[in-house]
Amino acid sequence: MNADEFLAVLRSRRSVRRFRAGSVSRDVLEQLIAHAAWAPSAGNRQDWFFVVVTREETKRALGEAVRQRWAEIVAANRGFSGIGEVERYAARFSDCAAAPALIAVACRETDELQQRLLGPDADAVTGSIASAAMAAQNLMLAAHALGLGSCCYTGALAARAALTTLLDLPRRCALVCLIGVGFPDEQPHAPARKPVARIAKFVE
Repeated sequence: MNADEFLAVLRSRRSVRRFRAGSVSRDVLEQLIAHAAWAPSAGNRQDWFFVVVTREETKRALGEAVRQRWAEIVAANRGFSGIGEVERYAARFSDCAAAPALIAVACRETDELQQRLLGPDADAVTGSIASAAMAAQNLMLAAHALGLGSCCYTGALAARAALTTLLDLPRRCALVCLIGVGFPDEQPHAPARKPVARIAKFVE
């Protein structure tokens, strides 16, 4: 693959929320994790962790936990203007359960010494969350290159405590995002991108 081909893969990836019926093979899912692990990581610690869920019962439980948590959030804020829009948007978060495979991306939490030395900057300095996010991007690009669709769900993390329990994450492991993976049943249009002049400043 030359540079133009790689950039074409990068630019043509879309967030896919509708998937065709049918599973993704264990071999392909293992490939996705292997490609994710080639992402850069802070200190080359590679302190990310993945939970790949294909069991329907577990996916339904995860989706229900997300739905319940957002229902609680909406109910507690019913008097605020704009809550109706939030409610409509939140309804999409539990859709993660519909993906043939749901991949939880997690990272190691900062330890007591790091928190003592760095305070509120601990997460940013240690880089574990950023490393896991880069691994997630690798995974989604690999999925696209292999003909799969994917979608990254962070709204689901409103139910992080329940999800952590359902996923049986290791101790001191923090959930970063969920990624739905499957064969796409839609071809989303490319959303408009902000021009470089609006999102970057060059200090020369």
